[in-house]
Amino acid sequence: MEPIAVNRITVTRDLFGESHEAVFSHRRQKTLLWCGIIFAAFGLVLLALQSRAPAAQGLYLPLLLTGGVVILWAATLKKSDLSRKWRAFQGKSGDQALRTVTFDRTGMTVDAGQGEPARIEYTEIRETRETPRLYLLLCSGHRGVLLAKDGFEKGSWDAVLQAEERAKQEEKALQELL
Repeated sequence: MEPIAVNRITVTRDLFGESHEAVFSHRRQKTLLWCGIIFAAFGLVLLALQSRAPAAQGLYLPLLLTGGVVILWAATLKKSDLSRKWRAFQGKSGDQALRTVTFDRTGMTVDAGQGEPARIEYTEIRETRETPRLYLLLCSGHRGVLLAKDGFEKGSWDAVLQAEERAKQEEKALQELL
């Protein structure tokens, strides 16, 4: 099958960090921060009331400690999450990983040069995002594909989007027939 587009990207830590910034959940970080603040506040209230409510004496210290740990976790979540995901991504490939993504009529093939290439159908793409240097395809199964904006050797980003839209329309039409 003739490819619609071919994209080559060398994923460096900088590019990986840029993609992580685009998909990182600030909402989750903010929620954790508020939970930590609430725990710490309840701990402080119980500390202030410990002379009036002896039952609260054993609870204020665990609440203060839990609140402090959750606040610290929320504050460092973004950096630690990036480091953990980068180490997992790196695997045995070292500091840079070359990827070749070939797009055809029904989907894409991601070749990392190690083992069998991964096949992803266009219907599995949930969302697309754009950063200054990358296009991101967020797929089902917590998979993502990074594309370099300047990495298209054949075809273009617009051709990829048109192929994705066409495949999703065909899938929808097939579902309506069944």
